[in-house]
Amino acid sequence: MNSFISNLAPALNDFVTLKNSLGIEYKTGAVYLRQLDKYNFEHNNAQTLTKEIAEGWAIQHASKSTTNDRSWIPPIREFGRYLQSIGDTEAYVLDNRFTIQHYHAEVYLLSEDEIQVFFKECDSYVLRHNTPGRPYVLPAFYRLLYCCGVRCAEARNLKCKDVHLDKGYVDILKSKAHKDRRLFLSNELITYLKKYDSAIDKCFPDREYFFLGGHGGIVSPTAVSVNFRNIWISAGLPRYGKTKPRAYDFRHHFACANIMRWSMEGKNVHAMLPYLMRYMGHASLESTYYYIHLIPDYFAQYTSLTTSMEDLIPEAEEYEV
Repeated sequence: MNSFISNLAPALNDFVTLKNSLGIEYKTGAVYLRQLDKYNFEHNNAQTLTKEIAEGWAIQHASKSTTNDRSWIPPIREFGRYLQSIGDTEAYVLDNRFTIQHYHAEVYLLSEDEIQVFFKECDSYVLRHNTPGRPYVLPAFYRLLYCCGVRCAEARNLKCKDVHLDKGYVDILKSKAHKDRRLFLSNELITYLKKYDSAIDKCFPDREYFFLGGHGGIVSPTAVSVNFRNIWISAGLPRYGKTKPRAYDFRHHFACANIMRWSMEGKNVHAMLPYLMRYMGHASLESTYYYIHLIPDYFAQYTSLTTSMEDLIPEAEEYEV
């Protein structure tokens, strides 16, 4: 039960119900909407979503947040669009510029040197632990993030039945924004994952998930983040300043590296972005264009890309599911 209390309660309930009917659990989104609802109740209890309520709550939430996460913005924007779609012309839709100017998450752009040091340490780090399968899982898991730019959750939830190494691709299903897609892999990554699959299969012949956690089940989010941090520190890599490197930054690196490569090859980057959008599973080009804004500040870091990045983005029509 969502327990909305303000004058927006009926519309909020209908909106969440609509999301659920589309197969979206929307648990996190509902949490943010309850906070918005409470804010509205305490501030004039408006009958519709006004600019004052939407931006007032957003500013308040941002000021209290201890992270750079901005996942709380889309539910507010989507709710405003929903109200307009059902005839509430007075409803306010949070402006895109509001997000970009104030609340874009800070990103740690991994350098190629840092990545090489990380994987060298990763390959030796896991050998110092006796957990069954770990010497195989973590190096393969992080390499998939690096080579394909998939989300951590997508790699964690990848099932054996959706991995087709003999055909050179994996199917990413039930992903964020329901952007199911087929990712074709580089030959080097295919060879590496085949070796991993053969080795791990001897430990867990009937496993469901392609990457296994400590007890033979799914890899936990905590395991992904904690092991990344431990390997990074063990490698002697820097973790100074406000923005700390995370496993998710492999995804940012993938996007920026491909954009930089296209630029250096003289290709029309804007024409190529729809390919990158589909490969990465973005819901819209807005998310993909974000990486264009990142690159100027870090241009020097991405002028020496490895040749292994060259074949990571096949033609779009090949990997649409």
